[in-house]
Amino acid sequence: MFQKVKGIVLRSIKYQENSLITYLYTDKHGRQTYIAKGVHNTKSKNRANLFQPLFLLDIDASYRERANMQSIRECKLSETFNSIHLDVYKSAIALFIGELLYKVIREEEINNNLFEFLYHSICLLDELDDGILNFHLHFMVQLSRYLGFLPVNNFEDNTYFDIKTGRYCLLKPSHLQYFDSTSTKILSDLQRLPVTDIYLLKLNRTERYNFLDKMIDFYSFHFDHILPVHSLSILHEVFSL
Repeated sequence: MFQKVKGIVLRSIKYQENSLITYLYTDKHGRQTYIAKGVHNTKSKNRANLFQPLFLLDIDASYRERANMQSIRECKLSETFNSIHLDVYKSAIALFIGELLYKVIREEEINNNLFEFLYHSICLLDELDDGILNFHLHFMVQLSRYLGFLPVNNFEDNTYFDIKTGRYCLLKPSHLQYFDSTSTKILSDLQRLPVTDIYLLKLNRTERYNFLDKMIDFYSFHFDHILPVHSLSILHEVFSL
């Protein structure tokens, strides 16, 4: 049986001479693994370019319940991006977010709220002009809402965020899994700010890197398999330009 579905590209790897194995998060079946045959053929106009991280696709593909891999028959862009594939910062962010989603989203079931959040966020990344360097930080904070561990934002000055309890606290935790006061304030700000206002958050490179490292610790506490995030070094290198 073939179905038309919308998919978000998480990761793609070359398979044999002219094909790809691609991992998509779909609107109808959650995360799925597909084979796209012949995408490197000259006649196909190098359709492999469609399977870049976070590209949004309309596909006509097989669906067999409990099958390890589905087969793509037809594929086209659902949205045509203007900047993600051209802007070096946005490309690095897309690579990082794609790897993050590949590692944390495992469910093969419908989650319309999560799919709509991801789809809308990716479109916003393409449109965004200001605050780009904060986008992935805001995205990780807001994604935690849909994954079920966004903390209650009861921030006060000079508090700490305890990763183990998932709470803001006045006393510094006795263990090492916590955000310092600066990163805690950033977490609170990113919880309340809409993505269109993230340009208002003025962070230097050290603050941004430290916060991102703590967010990865936060995710790792909930997902043991997240580390290492290989694209993190690429992100840091690009953002240091």
